[in-house]
Amino acid sequence: MKNLCISALILVMTGLTTAPASALSLGNNITIFDGNAETSAGWYGTGEDQEVEPGMVKNQVWDLEAFFIDSKNTLSLSGGFNFSTGVDGHLSGDIFIAVVNTENDLPDYGDIHRSDSDGNNNHTGSYGYDYVLDLDFTTGEYTAYQLDETSVLQTAYYQKNEGSSPWQYNAADNNDDALLNGSFSFFDSDLDETITAFEGENHYLLTGFDLSFLGHGSEFYSHFTMGCGNDNLMGHGVVVPEPGTWLLLGAGLIGLALARRRNS
Repeated sequence: MKNLCISALILVMTGLTTAPASALSLGNNITIFDGNAETSAGWYGTGEDQEVEPGMVKNQVWDLEAFFIDSKNTLSLSGGFNFSTGVDGHLSGDIFIAVVNTENDLPDYGDIHRSDSDGNNNHTGSYGYDYVLDLDFTTGEYTAYQLDETSVLQTAYYQKNEGSSPWQYNAADNNDDALLNGSFSFFDSDLDETITAFEGENHYLLTGFDLSFLGHGSEFYSHFTMGCGNDNLMGHGVVVPEPGTWLLLGAGLIGLALARRRNS
């Protein structure tokens, strides 16, 4: 029994400490259908690959494809849209996060209130989101802020696309303390070998967003769009314990089993 436990511990340690060979090991695809679709096919469907919002420009360069999260709680997102440069003057937005605290604590994405928006596409309120990752593509860094009903958020440029809102958080419009700072990476190489299920000729990737600050076991929704709101990307996942936590837990359980065997 002792040898069996030791062997199991070695296997656990080996499995948890071996890093993936690929730098683009993205983890699980957590993308969900955002609820905006037409049934006539042709870029307005219930999938996110080769799909944009109804009535929007039908082209791969406007396509937002998927959210991913890996075992280290690193969030990534991909698309045919060039996150770094934008397209035709329409730039990337920020990443919004909603944490689900109870069964009924879900952001209502279909019920967006614009009554307090002003002429500059500003919206006061959180849209049901709890946090935002404010992205700086010049430095490759992001800052996490907590949102509330006094937050000022930028909405999509075009009124008919407001279902894709919110778009962006500007620190200058708010007076919030930063929760954390981090760095992210942008990939503009051919990602077909990594994301083999996606169609289209061009794919881009943002990765490196650490969601551990949400707390282990936290269920969350993620949201991203570009300035014009041409497409709307949603994700639904869970923050898992870090591999080191599993290692400690496994070692503790094996230790308890050995102690119990010695005392029996």
